[in-house]
Amino acid sequence: MSSTNEAGPPTPPVAAGPRQTTARSTALAVGGVVALVALGVLVGSVWDRDDDSANGSVPVGDLSQIADSWLVVNDVSAPAPVVGTVRLEFSADGRVAAETGCNGVRGPASVEDSVLVTGPLMSTRMACEPALMEQERWVTEMLSSHPRLELSGPYLALHWGEGEQWWLGLEREGWSEDTGTAPAS
Repeated sequence: MSSTNEAGPPTPPVAAGPRQTTARSTALAVGGVVALVALGVLVGSVWDRDDDSANGSVPVGDLSQIADSWLVVNDVSAPAPVVGTVRLEFSADGRVAAETGCNGVRGPASVEDSVLVTGPLMSTRMACEPALMEQERWVTEMLSSHPRLELSGPYLALHWGEGEQWWLGLEREGWSEDTGTAPAS
């Protein structure tokens, strides 16, 4: 007995007619445009935050926006690693105070075009270990150098130096990451 191939020989693919090819091309083009529009809407909704930066930070318009106590939490781009606690306190009535780890520094302050402008700064005059004295020097220099300010939720960044070579990150004191709130004043 011989076996036969009931399915027969394979049939060659049928070429699409000009109307089918045009309809398929149009459908692909429309689908591509719809996908690009959807992607644009998605990207726009994620990045459209009415701010001037890619990380969600916003410029500081006046001192009242940052009137609070701030602790240094990121010194990776500071002139030297922070030793102990460095705290900055801004008041809405135009004052800045800094705890440098050694002496306290105080003076008048304002914000102009997202830049901190300080008047003459006064400091206590205690002698401290060399690392703390150096820290006091660069913190005072930072405050006097008109650093650029950026605010991002509970975080404040100060950028200063030639080409903004230095950067210091602070967190609003008392901020709770778990609840997203600061303690009531």
